[in-house]
Amino acid sequence: MPQKLSRRAFVHRSAAAAALAAMPFGRVAAQVRFSSYPFKLGVASGDPSPDGFVLWTRLAPEPLEPGELGRVTFEVDWEVADDPGFGRIAARGRAFAPAHLAHSVHVEVGGLQPGQEYFYRFRLGRYDSPIGRALTAPASTESLRFAFSSCAHYEHGFFSAYRYMADDRPDLMIALGDYIYEDGYGERRVRLFDTREARTLAEYRNRYAQYRTDPDLQAAHEACPWLLTWDDHEVDNDYAGFTSEHELCGGEAERIAFRKRRAAAYQAWFEHMPVRPSRLRAGGGIRLYDTLDWGKLARFCLLDTRQYRSPQACPREPTPTRCDTETGRKLLFIGAGGGRLIDPTDPSCKGEVEDRARTMLGEEQERWLDAALAESPARWNLLAQSVAVAAIREGAPERPLVHSDSWPAYPAARERLLQSLSRHRVSNPVVLTGDVHAFFLSEVRDADQRPVAVELVTSSIATNNKDWTKVLPLNPHIRFHDGTHSGYVRCTLDRDRLQADFVGIDDIRDPRTPRAVLASFEVAAGSSEPRRIG
Repeated sequence: MPQKLSRRAFVHRSAAAAALAAMPFGRVAAQVRFSSYPFKLGVASGDPSPDGFVLWTRLAPEPLEPGELGRVTFEVDWEVADDPGFGRIAARGRAFAPAHLAHSVHVEVGGLQPGQEYFYRFRLGRYDSPIGRALTAPASTESLRFAFSSCAHYEHGFFSAYRYMADDRPDLMIALGDYIYEDGYGERRVRLFDTREARTLAEYRNRYAQYRTDPDLQAAHEACPWLLTWDDHEVDNDYAGFTSEHELCGGEAERIAFRKRRAAAYQAWFEHMPVRPSRLRAGGGIRLYDTLDWGKLARFCLLDTRQYRSPQACPREPTPTRCDTETGRKLLFIGAGGGRLIDPTDPSCKGEVEDRARTMLGEEQERWLDAALAESPARWNLLAQSVAVAAIREGAPERPLVHSDSWPAYPAARERLLQSLSRHRVSNPVVLTGDVHAFFLSEVRDADQRPVAVELVTSSIATNNKDWTKVLPLNPHIRFHDGTHSGYVRCTLDRDRLQADFVGIDDIRDPRTPRAVLASFEVAAGSSEPRRIG
């Protein structure tokens, strides 16, 4: 069925087509006029290297009307300067905003100086974008300031935490997944999605467009370069590889449909993130995992714990009481498929849980990570990833339960990870994690209960939180927990120590809510014993 156009979209599309027919392609950018300001989704930088970074924007004069620009491909000018007034231009060029990628722009800037602060902007005709700040990775440095975040549900709260992250002016921000939520749920919503659940490319694009119009998120992207990985909600809750949480209930039809859905979600993610086009893979995949060296002070290993993983072990049986038989979808919270609490020692479950072929990262990524850790020259080695490595046990002492979506429910894969850290004597390993909507600081222990690493877990930017206080007696390796605040973790790093500040937001439903440091910890180089200092 032909797409129905609004009158405004029809008029603009006709004007754009006429402009293309009347003039050479290179002049279109200078002549085109939009219905409104085209840089409403802001700007961003990411993937920093010693000689450059990626710059991003997307043309969207009407963010929730993706057909507004039609099939026109635009040329967009960009500039990088040493100063915010753009008096000293360091680099400039022109890039395409292709229609098939939602008129997004990804510029891989090179030829810059290491360890320098730069400012950037885009220009299209008479329109100038907001100005962003970016940094190149240093060749040598003695310090690093970074922050990391996770889990931002647009309906559950405002993004005040992002504004405070921007105010801190770190060198680097790291997003650990659930940048968007594909589904709307909950009773206390401060704003609404345009559609209840995103399933198509157009719907995922609109979801990102809604997020990117948020002024606090825009400020965070303008403040510094980002590293980004994903978790499940960029596609669908608890998906694993090509397995949807609804597959047990939906069968072959869901299995086929989910491949198309995942490809659409991945494309929309790329269209809205400051990442290199070289990450795109044939067949709809995206290679996220990579390293970033901040001189010889820190190596970040960015991991992908979704795209290649084995399905969660020991799911519930798909019965009519757990599946909506009309739609082929699992019932919320009690359905068959996805993650749930399991007893990994239960005879009916143990064999599947302990299957050594089960993986969290996939064989190729495991080999890559092992090599990246083995050859790391860094003083500190930080694993930026999505789901908890240290166990968060629930249940009773005689029968502790773990969540089947987390690393402890993939014990062979977890063992391979910790053995890699130990075998290569990796210097000062620290795991950065999100996902659980609560703050944690934990010791990551191996099967013999020896501490191998420290894990810092951030709460959500804006979701309903979960307080795990009652289960702390089952988890003596957890050194700090707060389950009543959203927020982020702010870190300062030098050769001798890492300081982590757990920054809490008072009320995500109040856009002017204050923040407070809930706790500060120090990890000394050469030690896996965190010490509270505030």
